Amino acid sequence: MKKKLANVFITIAAGVFMTFLIIKIMPGDPVMILANELRSSLGISEADAINRAVAMLNYDPSQPLVQQIGHFIAHLIRGDLGTSIRFRTPVLDIVLSALPWTLFSAGTATVLSYLAGTQIGLFVAWSKNKKINAVTEMLTSMIGSFPDYVIGFFLVSIFAVQLTWLPSRGAYASRVVVGFNGPFIWSVVIHGILPIAAIFIVYLANWILNMRGSAMNVMHQEYIKYARARGLSDKVIRGKYVGKNARLPMITTLGTTFGMLLGGAPLIENIFSYPGLGYYLNTAIAVRDIPLMQGMFFMIIVTVVGANFIVDSLYGILDPRLRRGK
Repeated sequence: MKKKLANVFITIAAGVFMTFLIIKIMPGDPVMILANELRSSLGISEADAINRAVAMLNYDPSQPLVQQIGHFIAHLIRGDLGTSIRFRTPVLDIVLSALPWTLFSAGTATVLSYLAGTQIGLFVAWSKNKKINAVTEMLTSMIGSFPDYVIGFFLVSIFAVQLTWLPSRGAYASRVVVGFNGPFIWSVVIHGILPIAAIFIVYLANWILNMRGSAMNVMHQEYIKYARARGLSDKVIRGKYVGKNARLPMITTLGTTFGMLLGGAPLIENIFSYPGLGYYLNTAIAVRDIPLMQGMFFMIIVTVVGANFIVDSLYGILDPRLRRGK
């Protein structure tokens, strides 16, 4: 356990370093952008404009990379992720306000796509029908090859623009009162259908293909033949032996997928103006909001590493063979 925790901290530290390195070499400097605006509006010198911009943004790109990382970690220990240049709000407040929306949309889509995809994949593998397998492989490969934002545009054009059945923007209607009440909850559900559906459709195809391949591999194992020789019913073999063992490799993928989506689906949330982590990350990149980018990337790193750590810890509990090996 200590070794696993050490690996977690090392991975997060390496991720933070790479984040700062990537941001450092990105084109566009928010200090110079603001300094040029100050020069044109106030008629001051370039040096004065840069000094004022650094003070206003609380960000100095001239600092060495190691010093910037040390400054970030020192503030992080105190629970401070910095202040957003674009929103003039503490980054931690933005993260805490956006996290529930991403948990609702991406989390719901991930769980539903996993449950439905593994069931369909198991059914297709068990059927051994060549036509069903061929059609399933063709459809899932075609749908899975589309980026989620293309699916999002497609859903918006049909259900929001053409049919006007569902809203296309925001997390809830502006006319409802925010709180634990029926109209607000219903509005949140209605506004979440299209973002959830866009993520669900893409990942459903991936789960079907992965589960189908895993189940077909399990079905050729010796213990499946032994179960048939014992006279067990197909229902028991499919559910207890094939399904249970075929899902084990899916758990690792589930942890990684959930971690990545929890870090935000920038393009999907940007299409629907959904106020999740991905929406703010996309905004931060567009306007070169360095503190917000650093905070969002840090959240993504922690989420992905944390999800993998949890899955790795649970794997031994879910697979008795690993416990016996230990």
